[in-house]
This record gives sequence, structure tokens and C-alpha cells, in this order.
Amino acid sequence: MVVATAVVGIAFGSLAGCSGADGPESPGTTPSADGAVDADRVRTGLAAVYVGDHATGSQREEGECFADALLGRLDSDDLVSAGILDTRGDVVTTLPVLDVDTATAWVDAQADCIDYVLASTRALTAQSKGKLDGERYLACLRGALEPEQIRDAQVAALSGGMESPAIAELTRAQSDCATESLPVD
Repeated sequence: MVVATAVVGIAFGSLAGCSGADGPESPGTTPSADGAVDADRVRTGLAAVYVGDHATGSQREEGECFADALLGRLDSDDLVSAGILDTRGDVVTTLPVLDVDTATAWVDAQADCIDYVLASTRALTAQSKGKLDGERYLACLRGALEPEQIRDAQVAALSGGMESPAIAELTRAQSDCATESLPVD
């Protein structure tokens, strides 16, 4: 079913940024002569990885917000240890599986800048070419899961826990809500 495929993609595709090997190159954050990482370049690189290839103005703003929020939680040493920055200080274009603490910081930074349920609603509405009743889906998903359950699923996805019950709950809720919010053909 197309809806189930879209739900899974929305559940996890937005968690770790949209860029892949063919995404935009990180602008780089090569350390200075004294070994310090250029914070502005890290911020720019994180924002670029977060929003992906074809960001709109508002998405770029969300990416900048996310980068600032993440940098408020993790320093460059944390980012290198997690594999988000390489040993030269460049932001990687594809995230590795993160440890739970780093995944939690990532998800919390994302939550500072975007409402996951609203983003899921917008994405499914666009994917369904407007057939999805967005208001109904939004209300359904908000009623089906507590914010902490969504957060737990996001952290599990970023930290490699794809078999997590939290992910199964989120995926099931998104699928059920999407089904309830589509017109009967």
C-alpha cells in the first residue's frame, strides 16, 4: 500500500536529514591552524545535512534553527565522537547510527524547531496529492501517541533500534491515521 510506504518514510526519513551520497556537499569545517573548528561552518554544514537537497526558505530556516539547537547541546568534540563531524571537522553528508545520548540531543534539537506531527501531516498530504484530510490526520496522530512516544521512536531510529516497540507504535499510528484520513474509493 502506498500510504504504508509513505508513513514509514516520513517516520524516519525526516529524522536524520535528507541528504545522502548524492546530496549537497558539506561546506566543510576544516580546523584552523590552532586546531579549532570553525563554528559558523559547522552550523552551515549541520543545517545543510538537516534540510537536504531542495530546501525552501522556511526549510532553510528550520535547518539553521536545528543547527543552533544541536550546537547548544553538543560541542565539536561530541560531534566528532558521534561521527557527525569527521576528524578534519567537516560535517558528514550521511549520518552514522548514533549513540543514544547523541540521538536524544539530535531529536530534542529537532523538536525545538519543528513539530513532528505537523511535519508528518504536511508530508503525507503532499504525498497523497491533497487527498489526505490533514486536519483529521493531525488530530488522529496527536490523539494516538503522546509526544514522549514519538520522541522515543525518533531516538530509537537514529540509534539503530529499528526493532523498537516505539517505532512499531509510531508506524502503526501513522498508518492507521492515514487510512482513516483518506477518502474511501
